[in-house]
Amino acid sequence: MKLKYIDSIRGVAILMVILVHTSQRIIGLNFLTKWIAEYGQMGVQLFFVASAYTLCLSASYRENESEKIKKYAIRRFFRIAPIYYLGLLGYFVLSLIESIYRNGDIVIPVKYSFENIVSNLFFIHGFYSPANNNIVPGGWSIGTEMAFYLVFPILFFIARKKINESFINVAIWIALGFFSSQIVLLILKLNGINIVNNNFVYFNLINQIPVFFIGIGYYFIKPQDNLNYNWLFDLAAFIILTIVSMYLWHKVRISYLFSVIPFISGLSFIFLMEVFRKKEFLNQNLLVRIGKVSYSMYIFHFIFAHTITGYISPKLVNVLNSEFSLILFFVIATLGSFGLALFSEKYIEKPFINLGKKIISRLKTTVYNTV
Repeated sequence: MKLKYIDSIRGVAILMVILVHTSQRIIGLNFLTKWIAEYGQMGVQLFFVASAYTLCLSASYRENESEKIKKYAIRRFFRIAPIYYLGLLGYFVLSLIESIYRNGDIVIPVKYSFENIVSNLFFIHGFYSPANNNIVPGGWSIGTEMAFYLVFPILFFIARKKINESFINVAIWIALGFFSSQIVLLILKLNGINIVNNNFVYFNLINQIPVFFIGIGYYFIKPQDNLNYNWLFDLAAFIILTIVSMYLWHKVRISYLFSVIPFISGLSFIFLMEVFRKKEFLNQNLLVRIGKVSYSMYIFHFIFAHTITGYISPKLVNVLNSEFSLILFFVIATLGSFGLALFSEKYIEKPFINLGKKIISRLKTTVYNTV
């Protein structure tokens, strides 16, 4: 089941993420450029919405499959784990190279503790602060995604029972996800555990779960074709919600609002997805292709957007305009991570996805032989 507009949306998401991480290494950006670039952080929430939606599509398609949970777990593991483990190894090697460059000797960073490595290997780093977003840059989102995979079958089962393709029930579902999260965050706050942008609580599934609820809710709206109005309305709604989210980001420096901003952004992305669904011309082949390898690009882009840009851009600060530098290094980071992703798709992703399919196929044969 392939939907071009979903791949396009993933392409938009990874470009947003590359933009924000590239901008963090460019000195002297003007306010507007920096403000827009920083909002690229919400590309992760766009990934989350698309992920929840496509998981619902897959679960519905495989509704009558035997041993659904076991096969679901195999598919998710072989889709996510191989590239992530490659990232673990790759960034470890990169850390050693950087230590030689800086110290003239190999020094293993403190972050590579036994606990941190094991937490990342088993994808539980989203619940262990020292390991989260530490071993693999941006790895917090993978930990949160894997935690969502764990609870998704239960959430989807409940959603199918309660929503019944009703627009009102979808709204209630989304509100339930938001307020449940807020209650937990309030309890944490009362116990002295606050949420701040990009801290452990912000990254945790507790804070991000409403965004996944939005993606699930979007799936249950679509079958009714309740969203088949003019695409200009979708575009306007996306722009308005994005402006609200960006305003809160910049103007209201209250840490608690960083539990609200991802939710508002998640709502805006529903309308953006509808724009791409309705306007086929937006789904250009290159963007679709980028979307297809966006997961690998996410894992690898830090090499270019953060490390390489961080080393080179300061040397050009007196030569190139900051905004031009951002464009230049954004293009370099995009092309570099896209090239690595094409390589990993051929030699890592597809072989391991096919391995997962073989395991599932053997599982079917085993079940058949035992009947």
